[in-house]
Amino acid sequence: MVDFSNKIGHHIIRLDEIPSTNSFLLRNKEYLKQHGTVVTAHAQTGGRGRAERKFVSLPGKNITFSVVVHSTPPLEDLGIYSLLTGISVFRALSPYTRVLPRLKWPNDVLVGNRKICGILLEVATLPEMRHPVLVIGIGINCKGSASDYPEDLLHTLTTLEQESSQPIKPNIVFQEVLIQLGNVLDEFMSHRKSELMQEWLSHSNAMAAAVQYETRDGWATGVVEGLTSSGYLLIRENTGKLHTHISGDVLYCNSPYSNPK
Repeated sequence: MVDFSNKIGHHIIRLDEIPSTNSFLLRNKEYLKQHGTVVTAHAQTGGRGRAERKFVSLPGKNITFSVVVHSTPPLEDLGIYSLLTGISVFRALSPYTRVLPRLKWPNDVLVGNRKICGILLEVATLPEMRHPVLVIGIGINCKGSASDYPEDLLHTLTTLEQESSQPIKPNIVFQEVLIQLGNVLDEFMSHRKSELMQEWLSHSNAMAAAVQYETRDGWATGVVEGLTSSGYLLIRENTGKLHTHISGDVLYCNSPYSNPK
């Protein structure tokens, strides 16, 4: 049985500048032994996203941190934690934004069609632990505007300050995300997974959405019909076959993300 008595953020390690908060935890395995440990950095010089993409971090403008989570589901079901983290970020950011955020499978939070937060889930194993240890990286574009970022991100990125009608205090937002992540994990451990998956769907606008999705043979199109109990997308292919989408990009048609690269 995993002990969740140590809440998320009970121990916060604050650093000035490092390549990546996820990489820091994965290299310093002693920090992985305690559920809820958080590492945050003022600036990341080598932030990473899913599929080895780069996460651009600007000093003082992003909230970048990683959280240690001790899990109980089998390894093949761990991807659900990306969705749980997305719900946590949605709950924390939605009071600030003029337009409600939207969750994009499996690990992005958007406002409109622009990315405001990315999530990177990585797995570590420790000899003394029976279950995998998760390192969940969260990067939120907080201060400034999209024009502060590289030109190629101008039309696909936004910031909390740009989307808000109230002053933004990054440390308060950071604390609110930690609180919401703790709440969501408590709900998940209290056998409320089905409710949480419905919450994710309701904030994703994914149901019945036309999507392009990446396969081993290229790109295909279909319509989203829901989620599996492990958090994978169920997509009805154009042939009528129901496809369980486990990995690879999913792009909403008619959005800035709709051109496969």
